[in-house]
Amino acid sequence: MPGLQANGSSGALSCPICSARHLPSRGSLQNGIYSCTCENCGHFFKFRAVGDVKNDITITINGTAYKVGNEFNPAFSLLEFMRAKDISVGTKGSCYEGGCGVCLVAVKLLDPITSTQKTYTVNACMLQLYTCDGIEVTTIEGLGNTTTGLHQLQRRMADYDGAQCGYCTPGQIMNMYGLLQRNPKPTMKEVEDVFDSTICRCTGYRSILDAMKSFAVDAPKKLKGGLIDIEDLEGRMCSKSGQACVGHCQDRSQAGPCSNSVPKPVHIVTDRAQWFKPLSLAELYPLLKQYAASNYRLVFGNSGWGIYAELGPWNYDILIDIRGVKDLYTIDTSASDHMTVGANVTLTALTELLENAPGTGLPYKDSVVKQLKNTASTGLRNMVSWAGNLDLKRRHHDFPSDVFTMLETIGAQVTVADGNGVSTQYSLTQFLQVDMKGKVIVSLRLPRYQTNDVIVRTYRTSPRLQLCASYIVSGFNFRVNSADNFRIIGKPTIVILGISGSLVHAVQTEGYLTGKQLGDPAVLKGALSTLSAELIPDSGTTLASPTYRKSLAIGQFYKYVLEVCKTKVNPRYVSGGQPLDRPVMTSSQTYGTLDPMEYPVSKPMHKLTADYLTTGEVRFMDDLPIIPGELFVAVVLSTQGNCKIKSINPSQALATPGVVKFIEASDIPGKNNWRPEGWYGPTNPLELLASSQIGFAGQPIGLVVAESQTIAENARFGVQIEYTDLQPVVTDLREAVQKKQFFKANTYTKGDVKAALASAPHKLTGTIYCGDQFHFFLETQCSLCQPSDTGGMEVRATTQWTDAVQEAVAQILGLPGASVTVENKRLGGGFGGKIIYNNPVSGMCALAAHLTRRPMKMRLDLHTNMKMQGKRTAYFAKYEVGFDNNGRLLGNDVTMYGDTGYAFTFDAYEGTERWIDNAYYCPNWSFTFQPCKTNKPVSTPCRSPGSIPAMFVMESIMDHVAKSLNKDQLEVKKVNLFQKGQTTLRGLVLDYCIMREVVAQLEQDISLASRKAAVEVFNKANRWKKRGIHVMPNKFGIPYFRAPHRALVDVYHGDGSVLIAHGGVDMGQGINTKAIQVCAYKLGIPVQKIKVARTSSVPNANNFTTGGSITSELACKGVIKCCEQILERMAPVRARMKDPTWEQLVAKCFQERVDLTASFTTHEEDQSRYQVYSACCTEVELDVLTGQYQILQMDYLYDGGISLNPALDMGQVEGGFIMGYGYFLHEELRFDPTSGELLTDGTWHYKPPLGKDLPIKFNIKFMKDDPAPQGVLRSKAVGEPPVALGATPLFALKRAIEAARRELGINQFFPLDAPSTVEMIQMACLNDVTKYTLGN
Repeated sequence: MPGLQANGSSGALSCPICSARHLPSRGSLQNGIYSCTCENCGHFFKFRAVGDVKNDITITINGTAYKVGNEFNPAFSLLEFMRAKDISVGTKGSCYEGGCGVCLVAVKLLDPITSTQKTYTVNACMLQLYTCDGIEVTTIEGLGNTTTGLHQLQRRMADYDGAQCGYCTPGQIMNMYGLLQRNPKPTMKEVEDVFDSTICRCTGYRSILDAMKSFAVDAPKKLKGGLIDIEDLEGRMCSKSGQACVGHCQDRSQAGPCSNSVPKPVHIVTDRAQWFKPLSLAELYPLLKQYAASNYRLVFGNSGWGIYAELGPWNYDILIDIRGVKDLYTIDTSASDHMTVGANVTLTALTELLENAPGTGLPYKDSVVKQLKNTASTGLRNMVSWAGNLDLKRRHHDFPSDVFTMLETIGAQVTVADGNGVSTQYSLTQFLQVDMKGKVIVSLRLPRYQTNDVIVRTYRTSPRLQLCASYIVSGFNFRVNSADNFRIIGKPTIVILGISGSLVHAVQTEGYLTGKQLGDPAVLKGALSTLSAELIPDSGTTLASPTYRKSLAIGQFYKYVLEVCKTKVNPRYVSGGQPLDRPVMTSSQTYGTLDPMEYPVSKPMHKLTADYLTTGEVRFMDDLPIIPGELFVAVVLSTQGNCKIKSINPSQALATPGVVKFIEASDIPGKNNWRPEGWYGPTNPLELLASSQIGFAGQPIGLVVAESQTIAENARFGVQIEYTDLQPVVTDLREAVQKKQFFKANTYTKGDVKAALASAPHKLTGTIYCGDQFHFFLETQCSLCQPSDTGGMEVRATTQWTDAVQEAVAQILGLPGASVTVENKRLGGGFGGKIIYNNPVSGMCALAAHLTRRPMKMRLDLHTNMKMQGKRTAYFAKYEVGFDNNGRLLGNDVTMYGDTGYAFTFDAYEGTERWIDNAYYCPNWSFTFQPCKTNKPVSTPCRSPGSIPAMFVMESIMDHVAKSLNKDQLEVKKVNLFQKGQTTLRGLVLDYCIMREVVAQLEQDISLASRKAAVEVFNKANRWKKRGIHVMPNKFGIPYFRAPHRALVDVYHGDGSVLIAHGGVDMGQGINTKAIQVCAYKLGIPVQKIKVARTSSVPNANNFTTGGSITSELACKGVIKCCEQILERMAPVRARMKDPTWEQLVAKCFQERVDLTASFTTHEEDQSRYQVYSACCTEVELDVLTGQYQILQMDYLYDGGISLNPALDMGQVEGGFIMGYGYFLHEELRFDPTSGELLTDGTWHYKPPLGKDLPIKFNIKFMKDDPAPQGVLRSKAVGEPPVALGATPLFALKRAIEAARRELGINQFFPLDAPSTVEMIQMACLNDVTKYTLGN
């Protein structure tokens, strides 16, 4: 049997008869033996890898060992393996690039500091399967379940209502599990620090953080739960006793020795590439030498391809896994002048090494540790090495590497070895030019300084504090004689990344400062001038502006000077050199009115499915087992907008093994239109697959059907598309306005606005802009379609609107609607993004299933989802407003231009006229909504569609009015607040209005006057830090839209249990729990006897979408009506019985043929409208030099009526506020100006808020004794009104910017558009480098 001889870079082997080159077939190995039949001469031969190596790997997951051969692609991740094998579908996938954190698992890895195995949380999507040889993995399923008992972490998360949709919940829990495994007694700050990995779009994070901080040693009494015993950390919680389980837990002490306890090197050959895993440098060096000229890559953390796709492991023929090379984990601290750190030391281990090292000789320790903790995320820091980060910088000089900046600043050196074992030491700047072919980084040399006069600081400024690349990252290392006016001894070090790919050191500034006194104002002036001259920023479509990046770099240098010379500078300037200090977050939740007499209605309860969500037992669409014969479909998107298709050539894709079919527009048997004509009419169809005209880059053109998801997704890029008639693309709404690319407008009037403006004592005009927003549901769009055995189609869809999917699929396939059924059990977030945009996904999936007559699954990857799907409508407003000397509004003429994408249909009309007046009465109005055409996907509703941009526009107008009169903003707004009996723009008379009372109560509750005074004192005392405070009132109308919502209640005679079927979709808002609560209340039975069926188009035909904040209450209303019908039928039977139990009553009714099923659909007379009144105050602190800020406090008073479930509603308010905050300050979409392609299409560039974006004090209060007579059981909606108040941080920041501008003598009004990113905020401060002085 021949040994394996790899040939060249391909990893092929040669036939021993004719020497033809082959790749071995995939498949499981038997005793490490491969087989191959020569395709040239037909000779059959067997072979195995040469040497004492393994040809498979063994990985242990939740105590079970799995052996893996060469059957997987080397690019396959641990996450993909666990999900494909149904080992852990509780571990979710979303971005598959390390940026969302839903895939976190715990693994045992070598801790180089202690030389022991420790448990770390890592991103399973970034950990390649074949690198996991010998690794123990724990997933959410390994902690506990509802059968054997929940783990205390799962129990605590459920009790704190930390699971809404539940998609991110397993990742959040596993993150905490990893922390507790290594630190069973963390502080609250340590808990908050590690919660930087997993995005949550639902909860607003507060409940998650409270649940996890309840395990901290310093947790306050309000956070109930307490510490967890170390012996309980491994075990589950007994479902009966609530204590640590002892009867079901594995006795690990009795486990036999691991069969993989003696590690061996690995060599696996697949049909794609070879995988090597050496265990020592002696084994690594020959591989480097042999494959130096090949297409190879070293593998450790594998995170680089999340940023740069060409680094993806699928692009290489040879993959050499160095995670097992023990020599690279070396840590040596014995030398007096340096420390040595091996190349395999992770960022976490490096952080811990420095954090615990004695401070002598390490003046950089604190600054570097702090910056390392803000680099990447906990899950990535635990698995990636400093060496990999440096190599990424070497490959991509434009990469703003925090690690490189820190290490170059302190003068670290790296040692590189070649295939002969010859080592060379380089400075980091030298390393950037090293050709690393056939070489490996071996170690890092960290200097120990011999003097105590060295001052090292590093700075980073980023769009988001956590898990975010920096705009600019810099480091400064000066030897300073503070006694000699801060004279610089020797040549200083100034490292700045983010300006250009070529700039590392500010060489000219370093030279200028050498030997000079930093405390000399003239020296500072000269240094700033020199630095400004040598900073020449690059331009780029995804980069911040060159002007900002240059200003920021100069600002960071100035911050360093202020800190170094703080004993000399003006006291007002000192804080400019200090970082923003974020203490541990605190919060309060006041529930308002609770009525135990009506329990379970109004009772604070967590979701009834919470236990299943926290254990990962709940299955979302992509978690469902594969159906026999199931195929997978991926969509081919256009890469150019505003053009026509010249030709489509799928031949390359069809030649890919595993590809079954290519589908294009001509294959559609029905109508090429994914908009259901029953709702939208036959005009203005939106093509499922483009037949000729391309409206936007990202538009679907064709479908590739294959045997696996991976094959389909990869093969689609082999479809060649030629375009013709290319026209300029328009992706900026303001350009569309300028070019008058308009659809039909609508105008609404009240009074005589022209006369009011003409006679007004004061008039002003202005503009304001607010952009689009991606919904960022973590469960991307998915559909599973199966042809029925009677010619129909059975669809499972991640939709908020089953009726729309049913009709869209039917018209695409040319089938009767009755032949199509649609089901949905739950969503991993929706936020409006799954109202209409699952229609094309399910339509494409059903089309593929129909044409192949096989079950079909379609799951959009995040990038495809973001490119293909419409976003929140962007708006640009022009206004003219008239007012009197007190700021009282007299007339308002507003035009809002809406970016509806490449087409306009009625759902792009968002009813902005209903909300434009917000909380303010104006007797004379003219309001025009002007939809505009751009080369973008058709916009779609996003949580609070139309309302939050309209309210933002109105708040900006009020801001302008107050500023023009030089009056306090709130005082002007209070003059204009609605009162009872006044009418809105649309003619609605406010019979019930407490807007003024809500604002007055908030002012009193938070001592607003003293808070404002404190802000003024702070601003006078600080030149480069400013605070702002802002109060925003909100009147939010809740229209029922005459929307049909259907409910069905079945009572089962056998045991009296009850099943509810309603047309709403559970997507985290708690609709099912509320339905059960009201059902239990009306029937007088325990909630445990009631269940909710999955949403289906069969019992709930013709149902309206889940959205608009109304579905929960209308579903509850339908359930109430059903219960009333059943109780009315039961009444005669009950009257003849003596105190029957519920079960006895049901049984008797059944015997007497009483109908125990009832249904109800909301009718026109059931439609109503009411107002939700609320007010929010936000206080912020701004670093004027950088634009970064923190929200110091948020106080929110909410008029929610008598809440059906205050715990769930509180979560909705918190989550809504944070989503709005993300819209107004974080989430920016950018498009290629030539092709129109979305550039911010993943987690690397698109940044929803994370945990440390929350207010430091996060206080929400529901009003007491505030029933809503028009609401269901006196309740009010909560899903959408809070989103608009997410604008209060923006306006508070505007107050801080105004304070900064006043320092320059500038006090006029300026608009602050949304999203106001860190860049926009700093630029709005109008910083002038000539003012960067010591202040003396």
